[in-house]
Amino acid sequence: MGKNTGKTSFLNLLLKEAGRRHPEKVMAVTSIGRDGEERDLVTGTEKPRIYVLEGTLVATSEELLSKCDVTKEILEITGIRSSLGRVVIFRALSDGYVEIAGPSRGGDLAHIEKTVKSIEKNCLFIVDGALSRMSFSSKTDGAVLCTGASISHSQHQIYEKTMHALSLLMLRKTDDELPEGLGRAHLKNSEEWTEVKGDIALSIGSEISGQIKESTSAIYIRGAVTDRLIRDFLSSRHFRNLALIAGDGTQYLMSIETLEKLNARGIRLEAENEIQLKMLMVNPFDPNGGETNLRDLMVKLRNELDIPVCSLAELKGEKGFDVF
Repeated sequence: MGKNTGKTSFLNLLLKEAGRRHPEKVMAVTSIGRDGEERDLVTGTEKPRIYVLEGTLVATSEELLSKCDVTKEILEITGIRSSLGRVVIFRALSDGYVEIAGPSRGGDLAHIEKTVKSIEKNCLFIVDGALSRMSFSSKTDGAVLCTGASISHSQHQIYEKTMHALSLLMLRKTDDELPEGLGRAHLKNSEEWTEVKGDIALSIGSEISGQIKESTSAIYIRGAVTDRLIRDFLSSRHFRNLALIAGDGTQYLMSIETLEKLNARGIRLEAENEIQLKMLMVNPFDPNGGETNLRDLMVKLRNELDIPVCSLAELKGEKGFDVF
């Protein structure tokens, strides 16, 4: 959900646990963004590095190859570019630390996965991401959300923000048969979908809100659904008691306050694709030093959620965990 929530520490645990539970499988790892550096490039604070075992497939940018202290067998230089150059796929011929900067677009991630699985058909493909890049989550078989003390000093705030994120990530798949084509927005009236026309590149919200009718039962948006977009929708008196559909839960980039307004209007948020959320990981460590007692928070989360809620310390225990 943000920086210093234990994402990289969890990735290391995941790689270790996957190797323990599935020794017959090859691990493969990439990142949406950059991960595994010794120090945070923004804050300068020390970060855990990414440790891989011999045989692991790694998809990273060519500029970071020199920062991967493993012996490498270069398998593929893809035509996919990241902010640090082309994405390269290599096999680690020794154990060691790696820095990863992978694809930045969903289509590119799918291409990387296809390429990796052409090399090792039955590999476990693991993607390191972040809240701002969660739009890739529905393109994976499962996702884990990391939250914790770095979100806020207030346990109530951590709870509120975490539950808000979960409420969007876990949206159910719509029952509507969605329209085909590349149109940015469609309205459903009398069981028929109509593409919203007009200068939607500049004023999509006002164009859509101006075409919402009393008979409108659903709105389908390709792309992000933001607070600003919702403000435009709320200006229409007919925007109530209908379904608002986006690609998946990560496309809803809205505040808690906006979600409350939608609930008051009877708006049902739905998704074209469901995200399979496997676990909520809670990190009690504060990046400014010290450990926060989040026991009460975890009890509350466990009572309200149907997915496992675990702390980093628990995951490091002998029992291990299973999200595979």
